[in-house]
Amino acid sequence: MKKKITLLTWMAVGHDPDALKTLIKNLERNHEITQILYLYQKEHMEKINGVRALSSVLNPIEVAVKNPTIHKDIYNIIKKQIIPKIEDKQDLIINVSSGTPAMHAVWLILYAAGAFPKGTRLVSSQRNPKTGETFCDDVDFPITTYLSELRKYEKENPNEPYYEPEAKSKARQEALEKIRVFASVQGVPLLLLGERGTGKSRLVESYIATIKKKKIVTVACGTLDSTLAESAMFGYKKGAFTGAIENRKGYLEEADGKILFLDEIQDLPRNVQRKLLRTLQDKDHHYRILGDAKETKANVELVCASNLPERELRQKLDPDFYDRISFYKVTLPPLRECREDILDDWKKIWNTVKLYSTPKEAPMDDSLRKFLNTSSLSGNFRSLQMIAYQFVAWQDKKTTKEILEEVSFEEEMPDNQFNKALLGNFCDMSWNAATDHFKRQLAEYACKKYRTQDEAAEKLGCTTKTLQNALKK
Repeated sequence: MKKKITLLTWMAVGHDPDALKTLIKNLERNHEITQILYLYQKEHMEKINGVRALSSVLNPIEVAVKNPTIHKDIYNIIKKQIIPKIEDKQDLIINVSSGTPAMHAVWLILYAAGAFPKGTRLVSSQRNPKTGETFCDDVDFPITTYLSELRKYEKENPNEPYYEPEAKSKARQEALEKIRVFASVQGVPLLLLGERGTGKSRLVESYIATIKKKKIVTVACGTLDSTLAESAMFGYKKGAFTGAIENRKGYLEEADGKILFLDEIQDLPRNVQRKLLRTLQDKDHHYRILGDAKETKANVELVCASNLPERELRQKLDPDFYDRISFYKVTLPPLRECREDILDDWKKIWNTVKLYSTPKEAPMDDSLRKFLNTSSLSGNFRSLQMIAYQFVAWQDKKTTKEILEEVSFEEEMPDNQFNKALLGNFCDMSWNAATDHFKRQLAEYACKKYRTQDEAAEKLGCTTKTLQNALKK
């Protein structure tokens, strides 16, 4: 039985007028073609009728290409217009011969980046002008990139939220690029900061793990018993203390050769911070298991994360420990500062919560689009999840407007509570410290209310630099 395939190819308008015919003939020797996605430009529309007779499964797709020699334009067209049409295609074969050299190059780039469905093959269909012989061979292009590994992770974990590595917003682009650069350096801790719901854990498990090519051992520091945290981190030998009836591995030993991810690092007890600091300062990361006479070496990559602002985290942690884990530091921007990415984020979130009975495509209309572009989304990805679950529950029962009226992410305190909290914080401060503290709170509130630093600065009548300086105090 022949293998069923989907064929994707540009229209050939050059030397071989029978290019599609010979391509189909060659492929049908070993395959059954169930669909042909045939890309053509409007100026060559008159040729479509001539090729329709070649196959009953021909599906012409008009593509507007202003200049077929510009790589960037071709890349954007394929990524935005073509890839969404083939995401669910199994056993896809792409013919890279038709079109310009720029088109050929873009197919190779996207293939190396893992943009196509799993199992996609590239083929080159050629005709020898001297002998007239035609052939169709697989393109040998084994190059892979971290993008291809990330997309492989996405395909293997379809029910998990996922950061699109090719972000559209400048804020997210800069954060992801910092992570890519920092994660490529082995042996230096990386600290991720960001509001709750910004996807720090998922980013570590997918993006950073892929770049470092190592598995993750995750420790939720908030779940550690303060009296047992040291033994949990470093492990213990039988008899090391009352109740130690057997040897027990610690997280450091478990993470040997892997990445040790300490989530919500502010909850790690200080005595463990100081002991872990000594391990980090040692070149070979030596540590001592409780009850052991000799030291053990741990080959670990350390990644820490916190949802606290940097200033608060610094006050929470042991100063030396904070300095040691923050050589490489990246702050993930909240969704309200990445509006250009929100529609893509929404589609990905929908894919993780949708049911068999719900629409395959993420809900979208003018009301939802406006909401996503103006709401504070204070829970970030969790806010998107909340909205998605509301749509799952109320599909065909409520309108988008009715659903969104029940969803609110504003977290403002009543004036009297705010005044008491504010004055309480200022009570023991000096005038300068209180002024700095107020400026920072005002800056944070304005950025949250007006969504971006530029808009907040404009409303407050100051420069973006002034706002940024206030946020750092």
